[in-house]
Amino acid sequence: MCPAFGAVRNLLRMEDAMPIVISSGDGCLYGHTFVAHFYVANRPIFSPGVSSEIWARGSVFDELKLMVHEMAEKHRPSIIPICSLCVSDTVGLPFDLLPKQIGNTEVIYVPLPAYSVHTHARAKDIVVDSLVWRLPPQRKTRAGVNLIGEFFPSDPIKIDEVLRRIGTHVNTTVPGPRWSDYVAMVDGALNAPLHPFYSESVKRMKMKQGLPFVDGAPVGIDGTYAWIKRVGEALKLNAATVEAVAGEERDKVVAAMADFPLHGLKFMVAGYEGHEFLLVRLLIEAGAEVPYLSTAVSANPLAREEEAWLREHGCTVLYGANFDDEIGALEDHPYDCVIGTTPLCAHAKELGIPSIYYTNAMATRSLTFAQGASEILSLMLSTYRSKARYAKIASFFSETGVPKRTHTGWAPKIDLTEHLLANQAFAPAQGVKP
Repeated sequence: MCPAFGAVRNLLRMEDAMPIVISSGDGCLYGHTFVAHFYVANRPIFSPGVSSEIWARGSVFDELKLMVHEMAEKHRPSIIPICSLCVSDTVGLPFDLLPKQIGNTEVIYVPLPAYSVHTHARAKDIVVDSLVWRLPPQRKTRAGVNLIGEFFPSDPIKIDEVLRRIGTHVNTTVPGPRWSDYVAMVDGALNAPLHPFYSESVKRMKMKQGLPFVDGAPVGIDGTYAWIKRVGEALKLNAATVEAVAGEERDKVVAAMADFPLHGLKFMVAGYEGHEFLLVRLLIEAGAEVPYLSTAVSANPLAREEEAWLREHGCTVLYGANFDDEIGALEDHPYDCVIGTTPLCAHAKELGIPSIYYTNAMATRSLTFAQGASEILSLMLSTYRSKARYAKIASFFSETGVPKRTHTGWAPKIDLTEHLLANQAFAPAQGVKP
């Protein structure tokens, strides 16, 4: 899937935005529209009437400018983000000549050349960077913590409850569903990037806002304690109160982990948004061994501390990993469970290893504090305990001679109907026609 979709998806989730995509109408635009409806909601992606005639006469920018004015004056959205993809015809278009504002509508250019943006995470970083750069100046009276990162909806609420106990609060969370969530950042006193892939936007925030930053996230035993302490120190809150709350939340995580021990189990984790660093921390603290973490994100300053912690606990971190790297790592150890990308999980299941798709499993659960630890570790334990089912499937395919998936694709197709009906595990229920 085009990496730029990470950005388009976040923009489509903004209720008061009307995103425009400049791309190939019969390729990029169709693909992004299809996936947007599949993953987001029944919301349109707008685009000027791009045709071969328009490309030929070089009037793309004129069509775009007319469209922006019409949308702003007729629909009056809060923002119109304009995303240019990697179509050669868009290179050199004078996007800086577009109006910055029409009435109360902000017009914001978001460059997304997929040939240089290799991950969804990087595309999301570009969106946050582009939107934050348009913010008004910081206000003199500021308070609260700006959370930067995508978490389960209940996580910011839980974080706010804990922060209020030490004398502060969550000011806003981005990416958010409204432009006002971004504008509210000017009222915050501290920025907290919870995911280590928002590196470029964080760098620009430092240039524009000048606010202090805290690394890490309230995940796991060490992470929860350290994050609360850092927030307290950065905002100069009452040290005794901060220490008490940090210790209490740490002890809750310890108690939660005791209910889902993973001692003696070996996990492999492969993800592509930076979220996976925090998951591996949880697994290791619960007693699991994680020899290998694969991530699509690039090495950056925000990930240094998490990476150092993981390496100290025996985990090798591979940045910018590809499928071949992951398959090779999978064969290096006898894993009990795999949490990873779709192709990696498919390969692991063929080997009889319990496996779950990273995004679908993690994005639907809390991750922070004791509740997050309970939800994630409960899932890990139940997945491992289903090992017999995976072994049965692997045995079935091995016995029937079904060709296994390889790096280069699938072997010739065969008809499985006869094998499925002959095998009791896959036979239809009595009275049900196959």
